[in-house]
Amino acid sequence: MPTQGEKLVKSSILALIFAFSAKIMTELINGRAHVNSNTQYLWSDQLLLLVTAINNLRNEGVDVQINFIEFNHFSKSVNYASRLNFFKHLRVPYIEDFSRKNPIGRFTEIKKFDENNALQLQREIVQILISNGVNEDMLIVLDYCLWEVIDNTLNHAGPEYKYGNGYGYLCCQYFPAINEVRIMIADNGIGIHSSLTQHPDSKYQHLNEAQAVGSCIKKGISNSAGKGFGLWATAALIRENKGELIIHSGNYQLQCSSEEVIYETAYWKGTYVFLRLNTNMPVSYELIFDRSDQRNNFLDFKEEFLDELDSLW
Repeated sequence: MPTQGEKLVKSSILALIFAFSAKIMTELINGRAHVNSNTQYLWSDQLLLLVTAINNLRNEGVDVQINFIEFNHFSKSVNYASRLNFFKHLRVPYIEDFSRKNPIGRFTEIKKFDENNALQLQREIVQILISNGVNEDMLIVLDYCLWEVIDNTLNHAGPEYKYGNGYGYLCCQYFPAINEVRIMIADNGIGIHSSLTQHPDSKYQHLNEAQAVGSCIKKGISNSAGKGFGLWATAALIRENKGELIIHSGNYQLQCSSEEVIYETAYWKGTYVFLRLNTNMPVSYELIFDRSDQRNNFLDFKEEFLDELDSLW
């Protein structure tokens, strides 16, 4: 009979495969994660999920051993994973045979965040899109939504509903050739259902897990520790942008694009939020915000960033 730890490893890895149909073929054999690194293409968000899941298992005392199948040191996939600090996060020794280029304006590495560096990392992502001239109205909304998702991890993922107890991982990559940006934010906290139903002041303690995950993007839904506006605004942004939003927590995954679909799937401890946006698809902030506060805040930040950029030259 498998131990509880082995079951947790298996369910976490299966969640990765089922959620994204990743070409990273992963399986569990006696507590060992086997990763096929000889794939045609990897997404940084897929690699981030592996980092998050495996490090959480280690934090819970599971001895996870990682073996790479058909490991090709010179392949683009391996170099790409290394450039994102994938091996570093997994504590796998790897000597790079390439020169690292500055990621500014293109991508972020896989990064762990907490209350001390969360705002800085959120700014790094927004700066990527500002420097590439992405539609300003869309960025005004994305700037807000991105921070709200990160703030959810800080505020709701940790125990005792104490701000700053939560932490997670994030990454972003911009693909100018196809006018697309992909962002992933993941944690292994208490999850949406527990956050929404176990807070003593919550009005939604009656919801089951499917209802909790399905309701998290509705306006005003909160455990009383927030306004219930952030994920609603994020979903509204995705619909207007014709992009894609995936929220996976516990045994349920919510997919939002032109319509919303929720289904039961493999277990993910905590919550991850994936956003895919079309950077050439304008979105008016006025469709989401009643007041101009967010627009003014963003424009102040943008001006400050551009001034800093000019000073470098």
